Amino acid sequence: MKTATTNTNIASALAAATEPTGKDHPLLADLPPVPPALTAHAAWVLDGIEKAKEGQDANYCAFMDAVAREIRKAGDAPDVLADVLAVLEKTKSPKAPCDVHSWCVETGDHDDHMSACTSATCTDAYGREVLPVNVIDWGKGVKIGLLDEDLTPAEARGRIAELRTHLDTVEALVADVEAGR
Repeated sequence: MKTATTNTNIASALAAATEPTGKDHPLLADLPPVPPALTAHAAWVLDGIEKAKEGQDANYCAFMDAVAREIRKAGDAPDVLADVLAVLEKTKSPKAPCDVHSWCVETGDHDDHMSACTSATCTDAYGREVLPVNVIDWGKGVKIGLLDEDLTPAEARGRIAELRTHLDTVEALVADVEAGR
């Protein structure tokens, strides 16, 4: 008899949850969607967000809470974080070019100056750059980064002369081979 009563109670509960009976028991289809399960990475990011909020002002915390809400809705963090970074990039003002050296590619406020790197147009047999060179100024004067050394302009000119001499020697060897000697 007890089993029949339990089955009746279960049947009544199921009917109440699945049949329209008024405002107290919505249809299952009317319930809000269940958010996806959080990935381990998302949980780690959410933990980091909570730690990052410690001691911050209300605006910062509200922003981080909004990001956390979106991560919880998505179930994962990479897409949400990519969207946040894209929005932040659009709102940033362009950084001013270096006002110290015309060759410096750094922008905004900076103390270390570096040019773009240039290399020979060919690569070695492993696909690595040949003779990469750039200009640097880390506060100790302008240097030329050449042959894994930081050289003064005069030292760089000396090394370039050595390289030219070496390449002339290599070219002479090639000429000897071509001449059959």
